[in-house]
Amino acid sequence: MTDDGITQWHPAFLSLGRTLEECAARYRGFCKKYKPKAKPEKRYHWGSKLLQKVAKGKGKKKTSPGQMRLPWDDWEVVDSEVSQVAEKFVMANCYDPKIAIQFLQKNSDL
Repeated sequence: MTDDGITQWHPAFLSLGRTLEECAARYRGFCKKYKPKAKPEKRYHWGSKLLQKVAKGKGKKKTSPGQMRLPWDDWEVVDSEVSQVAEKFVMANCYDPKIAIQFLQKNSDL
């Protein structure tokens, strides 16, 4: 370690001794003695993380600024073409066509 005129030593390092060699020796000694504190081991049992997330998730749902809520309950299809396309889509993708037909008939009566 030399004073080359380019390197700037930190004031805390320079306060360890009168010469660079003395500062370096004391810093080396500090590094050998220093041992970080052990972090406590986190113990989880089955489901403990999952239950915390579920408990946090309950409550008011957050919406983004400017995001509008869709009023599905109040929505009525006026255009018959939209109804026909929606019915085709539902029938093509439903699990049980009998239940889907009942649902579509029930909603068309309203």
